[in-house]
Amino acid sequence: MMRQRDLIRSKSEGESKGWERAADGQKDVNPPRSSRTTNVLLPFSTQVRERLLYTENRLQGMFLEINPDGSVRGSPRCGVVRCAAGVLELRSVKAGETVIKSVATSLYLCVDDEDNLRGQLQYSEKDCTFQEMLLEDGYSYFLSPHNQLPVSLLSKKSGQKHGAPFSRFLPIMNTVVGRGEDSQIQEGKQYIQDINLDSDDPLGMRHQSHIQTLFSPSMHTKK
Repeated sequence: MMRQRDLIRSKSEGESKGWERAADGQKDVNPPRSSRTTNVLLPFSTQVRERLLYTENRLQGMFLEINPDGSVRGSPRCGVVRCAAGVLELRSVKAGETVIKSVATSLYLCVDDEDNLRGQLQYSEKDCTFQEMLLEDGYSYFLSPHNQLPVSLLSKKSGQKHGAPFSRFLPIMNTVVGRGEDSQIQEGKQYIQDINLDSDDPLGMRHQSHIQTLFSPSMHTKK
């Protein structure tokens, strides 16, 4: 059986058309060259999404978790119980700017002066507001408020900045927990097939009532 995270990647690879800028007044940033696609789908102020944030490199995929002690890590598995620790609230405070908060721990996702991720109880605009850049394949970069580079689950001690592993995040709806694996895989395939990158509404957000879920790439990894 094809690995689920490869299923998502297989549809997203390849060339596609760029999208136009989302809204007037959006900050001009310079993310890595591959991400210079402006997000026309980002919701406006007060819009809240409850999501899991999935990221991967060539070897493994993981879900971002904010722990009660403030540490931020990636969990390689997301089962019926484990998913609770990775459920996040993504709130759009203005066009293109997102605040991320853990539902389980009520901690905000923030970065320090060296752009290391941490969870903190008190919200700070200068440390906890990210510029969200949607890529053509559905993944997003969350740009640091300090230097406008994508944040990563990889420790900054590695010295990698541009294109660092675990810096591309796929927001996944948390509606698949506890459902059958075959059903999730089928719905995931159908969701990817429905994406039309040539459309001004590629993810079908105007008619999303028929799309209830996107399956989690690592949720049902075979042992």
